[in-house]
Amino acid sequence: MTDSIKYPLPTAEREDLEESLGLIWHKRESGDTSVPSLREALSAAGNAAAWDRLRNEGFVAEIDGRARLTDKGESTAAAVIRRHRLAERLLTDVLNLDRAVIDPNACVLEHILSAEVSESICTLLGHPAECPHGLAIPAGDCCRRNADQLSPIVEPLSRLKAGQSGRVAYLQLKDHPELHRLMALGLVPGADLKLHQTYPAFVLDLGETQLALEEAVAGRIFVRRA
Repeated sequence: MTDSIKYPLPTAEREDLEESLGLIWHKRESGDTSVPSLREALSAAGNAAAWDRLRNEGFVAEIDGRARLTDKGESTAAAVIRRHRLAERLLTDVLNLDRAVIDPNACVLEHILSAEVSESICTLLGHPAECPHGLAIPAGDCCRRNADQLSPIVEPLSRLKAGQSGRVAYLQLKDHPELHRLMALGLVPGADLKLHQTYPAFVLDLGETQLALEEAVAGRIFVRRA
């Protein structure tokens, strides 16, 4: 079996379908599932006939004027969103690309990453739960297995040992009461730190500041080892 057969490039029709499902997913995240609103958004994106096609092919259903992804639509949309947001994390956390180029490149990668590559990226990044914009990354099989065959390039601060250093990649503390205090103290993506102790609290140097963190908080701060 040749690579082109095993990993075929998506057709333009397939890309349009995935883009449309992704748009519906985004609208649902913002709380808007009105079918007229979705039709308008799809039309504005250049896919005026997308809603009827998705419904006819069993990806969506309409109930009382509201859109609902079917099981088929949910799994397909989740896979697209997962690939896009993992690509964003890879381009941000590993390649350190400028934000202006991250989204357009992630939009390309979301259509071509295979399941195997997506799982490898996810494992390499320590199974991130959120994209750089703070939106949830749908979990994959590797997350549910907590696969660790690859040594993650990004991992929770709680995995570091005393004496090790790292650079903050991202924080999964969007709704945590500690978030603003820590950010005000300089614990932000790109900050360098050194861990001094792990018990009874995680004590670290952050520039001229020394911080003490609970293990639960340290487990939601992701770093790249120095």
